[in-house]
Amino acid sequence: MKLVIGIIGAPLAGKETCANLLEKLLVEDGYSVSRHTFSEILKATLDLWDIPHGRDNEQRMAIIMNAETGFGDGALSRAMWRRLMEDSADVTILDGVRWRGDEKMIRSLNDEGIKTVMVYISADPKMRYARLVQRNRAGEAATTWEKFMQQEQMKNEVDIPDIGSRAEIALENNHDDVEHFERDINRVYESLFDEKGR
Repeated sequence: MKLVIGIIGAPLAGKETCANLLEKLLVEDGYSVSRHTFSEILKATLDLWDIPHGRDNEQRMAIIMNAETGFGDGALSRAMWRRLMEDSADVTILDGVRWRGDEKMIRSLNDEGIKTVMVYISADPKMRYARLVQRNRAGEAATTWEKFMQQEQMKNEVDIPDIGSRAEIALENNHDDVEHFERDINRVYESLFDEKGR
């Protein structure tokens, strides 16, 4: 039976690290794996309008698409639902769950015979900001602490802790060493696949 793993977390909490390791473990165990992010839809939309990628533009696009004056709550989730329904992999990792509509869409997959599990990754804002500074990606280097905290209050970010509170699995990623977090993810993987009977 197909499984969708929805990963919830604020920026730089460790979602991508979690998805990378889960994918590696799944492939090693012989599963076919696909990965999707909500930002891939946003980036494709920005490309159509020749608008640069970046957190600010992706946040604005998501808010506009989901606004009542846009395409309504859940517009982005509906686009992702279609991708998930067309995906034939054994396990799909969905990174970047942040809207209540995303959560509702993932839970609705159970009605289609698809098992789902949500993983919430939390990390202290100061730790996450330090990671942003350290990774030094284009367009992020000039982000001040004040700007970082302002972005945390955007409409597409504020529901993350509430959605995370309903996740089946919760992880904290407040360590400087990635090895500690990877051990936690390994334990989650073992318990998850024992629990799912795989």
